[in-house]
Amino acid sequence: MTTEIRIKANEARRLKNDTAFEQFVQEVRDEQHRLFAGSEVSDVDTRENAHSILRALNQIEFILNAALAAEVILDRKERK
Repeated sequence: MTTEIRIKANEARRLKNDTAFEQFVQEVRDEQHRLFAGSEVSDVDTRENAHSILRALNQIEFILNAALAAEVILDRKERK
């Protein structure tokens, strides 16, 4: 379990530090914000799709941060 937490945290750290990955994610996020804000009142599908994609991006970020937090907790437990 300890090894798995550390591997996952290292992978999360690598992705969060990868500027190309972060730029691509930001481009997708910016495009979805643009689509959401620029949609017509009647264009519910566009807004729902953009909202779903934004939620998915937020979930990816949450999972990456959770992997890093799990490693911090593990480090604190090991120090005791």
